[in-house]
Amino acid sequence: IALVTLLSSWPLYFTRLLSSDVIHALFESCGPGSESQLRSFIGLCTHDDDYQPASASLLLALFGAGLIRLMQTTLTFGTACPAGLFVPSLFTGACFGRCAGVAFRAFNEKHHLISTSIEPGVYSMVGAAAVLGGVCRVTISLVAIMLELTGGMTYIVPFMLAVLIAKIVGDAINEGIYDLYIVLRGYPFLQEEVNVTFDERCCDIMESRLTTLDVALQPRLLDIRALLQAYSYRGFPVVSGGHFVGYAKRTRLEHMLYDLVNGEQRRGDADIVTMQDVLPFTDCTVIRMVPDASLAQAHKVFKQLGNKYVFLVGSLGHNPTQDVLQGMLSKKKFLMALKSGRVGHMADSGGTGAVSGTAGISPGNRNISSWTRRQAERLHSRLRRSTTESLIPGGNAGPASPSSPRSPSPAASEENLSAPSSV
Repeated sequence: IALVTLLSSWPLYFTRLLSSDVIHALFESCGPGSESQLRSFIGLCTHDDDYQPASASLLLALFGAGLIRLMQTTLTFGTACPAGLFVPSLFTGACFGRCAGVAFRAFNEKHHLISTSIEPGVYSMVGAAAVLGGVCRVTISLVAIMLELTGGMTYIVPFMLAVLIAKIVGDAINEGIYDLYIVLRGYPFLQEEVNVTFDERCCDIMESRLTTLDVALQPRLLDIRALLQAYSYRGFPVVSGGHFVGYAKRTRLEHMLYDLVNGEQRRGDADIVTMQDVLPFTDCTVIRMVPDASLAQAHKVFKQLGNKYVFLVGSLGHNPTQDVLQGMLSKKKFLMALKSGRVGHMADSGGTGAVSGTAGISPGNRNISSWTRRQAERLHSRLRRSTTESLIPGGNAGPASPSSPRSPSPAASEENLSAPSSV
């Protein structure tokens, strides 16, 4: 990436210099007292602080610089390299705007359409706001940022018009770049859904086949170590017989084994691990809900609290206690069910009272391009076919055991979050 950036940026002065300095030079106007050597160096102004004549070389340099930076941003966005998006978008818009301003100024000097002088720097600022607004789909905050950059209220109306037009045109074509990136990467992001109702319960899509760490079975250090080696999950629910205790992350269990083996009281692999040993490394404050809870309540929990999973507890069989672990609902699983239309209903926009099963697609997402739809459907089908992916597991799932207390739900068979076994 660094080599391609160097080779593509070196031919032009606009792309060779630091982007922030070039953006400030493009925003400023040429005139007496400006005294900017950078603008004279890159060819925007003459040494007498006057505007450079609108030659073909200047217009091609401005247009080429914006096009090169746009291609560089397209190639580097989404990579692990922090190439940025905000400043490159401002740079691209500033180059295109300055190019249009120089061309309009030369056209006005020749045909005298308007009496006032045209400032190419204003076109550069408006172009930068338009490109950034079209890429990120921000409106009010972007206008405030441009006002801080320019230091005045004179151009607030052009900024507002440019940002609004860019957003309207962009929304008519596809989603913003961050929304598309969330869809393509499959991030568990819940949008603010409007007119969406949930008739399903948490038990309808919960994962009931969980690999648990049962302390009541008196596991040994060797058993816990074998559990961590057999499964690459990111954590395990901790239970004590029929009682749900909490959730222990994988790293915490590894730390527990290290402390027990290398602590003051050195233990061997045959020593039993008690509840007192596990509790300090267990998160007992995880969110718990009853299996019959509405998915609307789970949606609020995931969105407002930001947690990754909810554990569903309640009475089961002849066990009268209300803290028996019956399943787990992850944020990714809930989002997949919502996007696929298995849960959630949205009222028909025609006002006929009909409902639609595509509640995961918000009204703003209905204008998403066909290419993005294909990518999203391909991503969701790949996730549904996967048998190793979940938030708690970290990799391969273990084989299913016939001793499972409940048969797996259709949702569980799609991801197979964990196998029904316990230590």
